[in-house]
Amino acid sequence: MKVLLLFINILLVCQLSGQKAVTGIVKDGQTGEPISYALVTVGANKSYTGSDGRFALPYEQGDSVISVVASFYLPMEVAVPTAEIQLHIFLYPNEQNIEAITVSANRIESRLLNSTSGISLLTPGQIERNSPVALEPSLNQVPGVYMHSGSFNTNRITIRGIGSRSAYGTSKIRAYLDEIPLTSGDGQTTLEDLSTQAFSQVEIVRGPTSGIHGSGLGGAIILKTLPGSESMKVSAQFVSASYGTHKEGISFSANGKSSSHLVITDFLYSDGYRENNQYNRSNLFTYNQFMLGDNNKLTVLFDFIDLKAFIPSSIDLATYKENPEKAASNWAAIKGNEDVRKIRGAASYSHFVTEKTQLVTTATIAHSKNIELRPFNLLTEKNLSLSGRISLKVKGRHTEWHSGLEAFREGYNWETFRNQSVHPANILSENREIRFWSNLFSQLRWQVKPHLTVEPGINLNHTQYNYTDIYTDDGDASGKRVFPLILSPRLGINFQHTERNAIYAVISHGFSSPTLQETLQPDGQVNPEIKPETGWNIELGWRGKLAQNKLYYDLALYQMRIENLLVARRKGEDAFVGVNAGKTVHNGIEFDLRYFATPIRNIRWNVYSNGTVAKYLFKDFTDLENDYSGNKLTGVPSLVLNNGLEIKTNKGWTGNLSHRYSGKLPLNDANSLYSESFNLFNFRIAKSFDWMGLNWNASGTVQNVLDTRYASMYLINAPSFGGSQPRYYYPGLPRNYMLTIQITYIR
Repeated sequence: MKVLLLFINILLVCQLSGQKAVTGIVKDGQTGEPISYALVTVGANKSYTGSDGRFALPYEQGDSVISVVASFYLPMEVAVPTAEIQLHIFLYPNEQNIEAITVSANRIESRLLNSTSGISLLTPGQIERNSPVALEPSLNQVPGVYMHSGSFNTNRITIRGIGSRSAYGTSKIRAYLDEIPLTSGDGQTTLEDLSTQAFSQVEIVRGPTSGIHGSGLGGAIILKTLPGSESMKVSAQFVSASYGTHKEGISFSANGKSSSHLVITDFLYSDGYRENNQYNRSNLFTYNQFMLGDNNKLTVLFDFIDLKAFIPSSIDLATYKENPEKAASNWAAIKGNEDVRKIRGAASYSHFVTEKTQLVTTATIAHSKNIELRPFNLLTEKNLSLSGRISLKVKGRHTEWHSGLEAFREGYNWETFRNQSVHPANILSENREIRFWSNLFSQLRWQVKPHLTVEPGINLNHTQYNYTDIYTDDGDASGKRVFPLILSPRLGINFQHTERNAIYAVISHGFSSPTLQETLQPDGQVNPEIKPETGWNIELGWRGKLAQNKLYYDLALYQMRIENLLVARRKGEDAFVGVNAGKTVHNGIEFDLRYFATPIRNIRWNVYSNGTVAKYLFKDFTDLENDYSGNKLTGVPSLVLNNGLEIKTNKGWTGNLSHRYSGKLPLNDANSLYSESFNLFNFRIAKSFDWMGLNWNASGTVQNVLDTRYASMYLINAPSFGGSQPRYYYPGLPRNYMLTIQITYIR
């Protein structure tokens, strides 16, 4: 029947007056297998390949290029043939040709090979095989990135050592979901509550991005969303794992002549490995794109999150060794938890003023509400943020210029109460904070010669906090902090010395503003002397292909020098005071190797190895009477290695074996206590097949195969109160299992 329909389609095409027809077949460049549901475009005409990979399309006299796009493959453009022949078009998986993937983390699109920054990519295949429920295993396979994970809702991401001394969350790293900023006004970033199905590609900029994204001393994480190329696709996912963990999700995508749509909803629940560790989350995500004529495009994005998570907190060394399932006694006694609702939305309007001039306007809004029950008080939080950006892109013959203005305003209200009752009689504090920042940015990409690219950029930042102490029975601590304007220049150079190999160099400035809590003095007054952390990054890198294009390599050498190091000096179990305490220096080598071997008897296999060799030191660091100069930076291992093997067969079988080594790391600034190094092994096997007109993918995973005892997160500089032992450790999961079934219908 499908062959008959295709034949009729070809006949109809050939009869169109004034038009000719181009026919062909789209195949996988590795296996030679046909690729179904690939989008083929010639001029204004579009069509999808059938199950046999074949297509037929009319084209006009002036049409010269055929574009082919398919999910998980690199796009391809070929010339319209002069003679009436059947084309054979080969597409290659995007992971194997990662150097050719288009990246936009620097806000000007380029191939990864020609990028002027240390950028890493996570492809859909990498995310899928690592974990369908969390981003942490995938991020921990990126050189320079170390993600601590105490539980689903307790994480800390560091890049090149930046953010390692944050207490419980991620700071000094920018994050975006397409056009939506995920970083709060005080520099805190939360990625763990997002559904992994909501993004198809992750771009990580390693090193300061202030010249591009504003306050991001450590770097930036860009989550990209794509509806796919199919006319309609419905996918259902079911996950069952150890410790009562299960996930159910449905995604729907559709592509028409003038619009694309993606809707995802999923539910994640876990009893947790530890006491007081239950987690329950619901997500709804939509992405819609509309073509409004030839020169206008509107993109609308919406995200809703509803979660309740109990908090086991960290434990001391004896409990970690003898009974790691236990929660901290004070958190377990009160059943400490957080109850969070978040809603985000964005609209982006793109208008081509001329063929080479594009004006893009983006507006976002986000609201969140949280009630957190803690041993020392009950915290309520409300947050409303508004942001906007207007930018102009102008393409010349050898240049592309991108300039604009973005602004962010966030209103944050929080209260604390003596016990579990939100009542005026129990109030301890009531506060309101207005956080505002703006960035004026400009960047130029100049193709000096065919193989030489220069990319200068500059960013001017203004940041201020307005703090109102509403509950004044214990004194009025209201105040305002306006930081000096910060100018952050950047210069990147890329030289492509062969077709598939390039060298790049970059020097960039970065900064991270203190949170309002860090600007407050012990008496609650705003400290006018505290300064933002600032730093310079100098980097030299090589990336490309060797060994007959089978070996991909990415090597970076860097040095970062940070000044005005922000130290959160603890004054109580939930009280911190920020001070500028000194300087750090970050020297490191990052490498990423991927070898894609020649298939053997229809079996494809590839291996990878990546890692970080680092020497991060306190260069000049005095905290009170303690001089820590020369000590290793707290919370970051000096050596991290990731290795893996993947095998695929033409019968739909896939096997993955991965290994992660993490060296020991200092747990306090004095370097008097270190963690233990550890090795983790994970194994996954999957089978993909067609049945009843549907595509089925079933996989089984064993994580921590050797049942290694390790800590997946540490509380740095853990205090000791009332004679109790300091609680440094969040236990990692012992050997555990996961079964995933995904059913997909494509039309």
